[in-house]
Amino acid sequence: MSTTTARTAAPAKPRGECQRCGLSYALTKDGKLGRHHGITQSGFSTGQRCPGVGLAPYVAAGA
Repeated sequence: MSTTTARTAAPAKPRGECQRCGLSYALTKDGKLGRHHGITQSGFSTGQRCPGVGLAPYVAAGA
């Protein structure tokens, strides 16, 4: 018989919506948006850092 214990999954990182992209990304320990690339209006990556990185996540009014 095995005496190993079951592994528990790591807790999910909190996520927030980018004010510039409108997409959901992981938040840093400070509650700011993590590093990600910008998105064009047609939905493709710009290949450059998004201007929303480091900002507080977007929260809709009344949420």
